[in-house]
Amino acid sequence: MSPKLKVGATVGALLGCAGLLEVQQLKIKHLMAENTDLRSQLVQMSSLQDSNEGLAQQLKAAIAASQTNQNELLRLRGQGSRLRQLEKENTQLKSERQQLDQQIQRGQGDAVATEQRPTAVSEVVKATADSPPRRDTTDLGSLELQSGLAVHFDLGGGTNCSVTPTALSDGNNLMEIMVGVTNADGSFSELGQSRLTARPGQHCAISVGDRMIALAITLKP
Repeated sequence: MSPKLKVGATVGALLGCAGLLEVQQLKIKHLMAENTDLRSQLVQMSSLQDSNEGLAQQLKAAIAASQTNQNELLRLRGQGSRLRQLEKENTQLKSERQQLDQQIQRGQGDAVATEQRPTAVSEVVKATADSPPRRDTTDLGSLELQSGLAVHFDLGGGTNCSVTPTALSDGNNLMEIMVGVTNADGSFSELGQSRLTARPGQHCAISVGDRMIALAITLKP
């Protein structure tokens, strides 16, 4: 070969080598860029994984807290329902206790009033001895009654008589006797009312209105 051809072949080989080297360098740069990008993506993915794990832990904690709050809410609702029921029962018990207190106070007041009622001749007559009733006396006979319970008697002609006995602390019986008449229209008119104290079983008489009522009362135990 001539020297020129040798030089030209050498130059061509060098240029080829240079071009190949340039291509390889470009590929190396491109691969390095891809490698850097992949590293960055890996770092981001690792960060996202850590973030996801953190979010998962937070979600679990939130679910546990929600369940705890729900259980606490159910417990508080149960306590509220029980509290309302207890308040209702307490209100009912207070009302019943007030009613009982009022009944006891009325009973004590009635007993005190009965024992302290003035024994005026026109209101209360105390029997002192057994005596035969007058001819115009309505004799109710010997009666066994219950203290505080009124008993009604038909005297005939639309006239009625009610007897309410009460046991006194001194052992005697107080008898409240009322005589009245039933009118044609069904209404009731009181003719008279009197009170009499006597020993249990003592036969005695008292004037009630225009009638004389005789009786002997023994109280039931």
